[in-house]
Amino acid sequence: MTARRIDPARIARTTGVVAVLMALASWIGGVGDGPSVLFGGGVAVVNFHLIRVLVSRLMTPLAAPGRMSSVVAAKLLVLLAVLAVSLRRLPIDAASFLVGTSTLFLAVL
Repeated sequence: MTARRIDPARIARTTGVVAVLMALASWIGGVGDGPSVLFGGGVAVVNFHLIRVLVSRLMTPLAAPGRMSSVVAAKLLVLLAVLAVSLRRLPIDAASFLVGTSTLFLAVL
């Protein structure tokens, strides 16, 4: 069995396409909330992109270990704050949102 090359751009595109297809299926089937699925997919794509950028900077020889770990922690805190505010203030169905965020895992497979 040969390993395939990992292409982060392909993973991000596939995540977006799967999120749109799941949102359409949710809307057509009347199960769940399509916009919440789209929002979850969007959050997954943005988070994946930010992790990719941060890890690529962390892997450079000039990266200061203490500074980068604080940047990663700050990114996590901002993500959690955005999610908390979004789930409390916006009309987002939590289960549909989780379906949208799971599209990243499907795209990786």
